[in-house]
Amino acid sequence: MRKLVAITLLLPLVLSVTSCSRIINKFTEDKNLTKVGDLWPDVPKMDGLTSSEAELPVYIHLLMRTTLNNLYRLNKEGEDKTPAKGDWAVFTTPKSADDVKDFYSNERMTSFGQWDPNQKSTCLDGKQHGFSGVACVFGKTVNNRGNGLLIVASHDEAKKQTNVFFVRVESDETANTNRPPSVPSAPRGEIKPIDWNAPYGIEKRPMPTGLDLDALLPKQVGPYTQTLLERADQRGVVPTSIEVDGASVYATYKASDKDIFVELGVSGSAGNAQSALGTAAGDTTDKFPSDPRFGSIGTEPSYLKVTNESGAFFAWTRGKYYFSASAKRGEADLDVFMQAFAF
Repeated sequence: MRKLVAITLLLPLVLSVTSCSRIINKFTEDKNLTKVGDLWPDVPKMDGLTSSEAELPVYIHLLMRTTLNNLYRLNKEGEDKTPAKGDWAVFTTPKSADDVKDFYSNERMTSFGQWDPNQKSTCLDGKQHGFSGVACVFGKTVNNRGNGLLIVASHDEAKKQTNVFFVRVESDETANTNRPPSVPSAPRGEIKPIDWNAPYGIEKRPMPTGLDLDALLPKQVGPYTQTLLERADQRGVVPTSIEVDGASVYATYKASDKDIFVELGVSGSAGNAQSALGTAAGDTTDKFPSDPRFGSIGTEPSYLKVTNESGAFFAWTRGKYYFSASAKRGEADLDVFMQAFAF
């Protein structure tokens, strides 16, 4: 499969709104995915699939942002979210999208192609992403390269058939050499505590613990009231919990006409949490700040503060936890929120 260069691969720690729009634009403009005529040897072919000339719809590119592009398993622990691109194929079938979902089960994918086992379904409801059908994602590592597979079954009511798209990406071992030197990679060695004052005094605050969303994202932060809580991979779906190395959670806070958008992700390691910060840095600034008043990575805590015409953005890590907060109206609104936030 051809290895191409692209943007970050499931940080279940999905990026903030500030960087999200840039990522989506980059994907929807990408013309370099290579179409192939058949499936790969490690992907089973469901009976009744017929090759199609359909093109990749825009919603598939957007899905790549929330599935393949955020797939943690495509990266070794503590590494950057390695850029990658790859190949795609499309077929039609008279069967339903649910039939496709049932065929491409975790059990079949694990036994047939040694894709990583999952205790829970890796499939998403297409209605949450603007189409009628389902999308399923799988990952594995082969010869030290991460592989991600997105399968989308979309119902075509006019033709009374289901379009089935397969998109496969593989991490490129040369990808890290393409990273701008001004944006540092996530640390691979020891994460050292800072010996200076970080923005908002976050280094003096208690470390977050557990997975209780009410504790991690309080209903009230100073004058700001939480008005919306949703899964990053299923916008509009209210999460009841957050999982380690699972989808991140978005929260919206309001105080009068002021809005703060917050993201929370919980990783299996401090290194992976720092990778989220490195990814956010690469998508919000061309040069990571050398001034410790505005940025530090490879430390505890790590953080990045950016203020520009789009508003004010602050991302930080506390151990295995990643947070970001953005204020469209600017730094003054962000300051009030951050001064009252617990972590």
